[in-house]
Amino acid sequence: MNTLTHALLPAIVAGLCNKSYAAPVKRKKLFTGREILLIALLGAAPDILNPHITLAARYTSWSHSIAVLLPLSMLLVLCSGLFRKLRPRLIPWLLGAYALHLACDAITGGIAWAYPFSSHIIGKTYISFIYWIPIDLTLSIVAYFLFRALPNYMESRERHVKH
Repeated sequence: MNTLTHALLPAIVAGLCNKSYAAPVKRKKLFTGREILLIALLGAAPDILNPHITLAARYTSWSHSIAVLLPLSMLLVLCSGLFRKLRPRLIPWLLGAYALHLACDAITGGIAWAYPFSSHIIGKTYISFIYWIPIDLTLSIVAYFLFRALPNYMESRERHVKH
């Protein structure tokens, strides 16, 4: 899948959790806008850290391996201790976004899950390349409605009700 999908998918999940958490009563949302952007960034991180064009290049990409998750989790824990803005409860979401990227790549051609320790490939092509652009467009539309259109609609509706 494209990097856009890898970024939007975890951001949409976090955004939906934000909406469902805040809906019953006026509770504080789970994530700020910056935190959702950070979740999206970690969803795209394997492609940003080690870009690839071909499937063969993905199979030899150190960033497309679960071996990265342990050092990444240690780095995130360290950063949460150093920077108060990175709340510890955000760490599982960031690791989940990274892992979701690997899962998406596993169903679109596979990944060398233990690279560089092993070249064993898990997954295969369950979602063909021809569907990647439609998936990106669909997720872009969902993200637009979730993060822009729906909040604007709700805000205008609240203003209308107050008058």
